[in-house]
Amino acid sequence: MKAKTTTEQVKQYLFKLYQNPYINTILKGLGLILATVIVLMIFLRIYTRHNQEQPTPNLTGMSIEEATEVIADNSLRIEIADSVYIFNKKPGSVIAQNPEPGTMVKKNRRVFVTINAKNPIKIEIPNIVGYTLRQAKAILEQEGFEVGTLYFRPDLGLNNVLEQRYKGQIAEPGVRIPKGSKIDLVLGQGMHGERTGIPLLIGLKLNDALSRIIEASLNVGRIRYDETIKTHNDSLDARVYSQYPAYMENATLSFGTRVDIWLTLNQARIPKIERADSVNATPTKQADEIIE
Repeated sequence: MKAKTTTEQVKQYLFKLYQNPYINTILKGLGLILATVIVLMIFLRIYTRHNQEQPTPNLTGMSIEEATEVIADNSLRIEIADSVYIFNKKPGSVIAQNPEPGTMVKKNRRVFVTINAKNPIKIEIPNIVGYTLRQAKAILEQEGFEVGTLYFRPDLGLNNVLEQRYKGQIAEPGVRIPKGSKIDLVLGQGMHGERTGIPLLIGLKLNDALSRIIEASLNVGRIRYDETIKTHNDSLDARVYSQYPAYMENATLSFGTRVDIWLTLNQARIPKIERADSVNATPTKQADEIIE
C-alpha cells in the first residue's frame, strides 16, 4: 500500500514538473532535437545506400548500346569519356572503362567508357622511301601509322626503304587513309647474304616486344595469350614468357623471318634468361636447324 502511494506521488510530482512552462519548453526542445537526429540518420542511410555495393560489370568489347542496357540493369549510369580509333577493334565498341570491371560501387554510380570510333580519322601517307627502317618506323608512328609486313630484296642499301605499300599497292605520299593503318615496307637486304640477330623478348610488354621485332628487321608472327588475359587492358600489361625462335646469343635469322610470342600476366611463368656472359656463343646444330 505504501509502495503504491509512493508511485502515485512520483507521478504527481512529474506531472506538476511537466506543467512548469520552463521545464515543458526544455523537454519539447530535447524531443524535437532527438526526432530530427533520428530522421537525419535514416535519410543519410538511405541516401548513401550504406553497405549496398555491387561489382562493376565488364563492358569491354560490347557495343555502346549493349553496354548501356547492362549498366541500366545494374542501376548504374554510363558516360562516354573519350573516343579513339583502333583499326582492329569493332567500331562503336567499348575498349576501356573506369571503374574497372569487378570494382565495388554503389548504385547510380557513373561508369566512364572509352569507345572505338565508328568513322576512322584519315591522314596523309608520308614519304619514307630512302629512309632507314628505324627512321621510317619513327616517322610512321609519329604520323599515326604502324609498320606492317617487312619485305626484302637484294640491294646495297641495307635496311633502307625501297618501297612503301598499303593493302598490296604502292602507298603514294599524300593519299589519305585511316589513321592506325599498317604500311608495309620493301627494304634492301644487302648483296652478301646478310642476316640479323634474334632479339631477346622475354619479360617485355606487348608493344615493346613488337617494336623490338621490327627493329631487328623481322616480322611479327603469331601472338598468343594464356588464360590470365581476359581484357584489352590485360593484353597491354601482359609480358612475353616464350618466343620462337628462342633467343640465343650470336644466333642469326634471315631478314623478314617471323617471330612468334606468348604472353601472360603470371610473373612466375616468365623465365629468367641467362645473359651474354653465361650463354654459349656458338649455336648448336639443333639450334641452327630450328632457326632455319
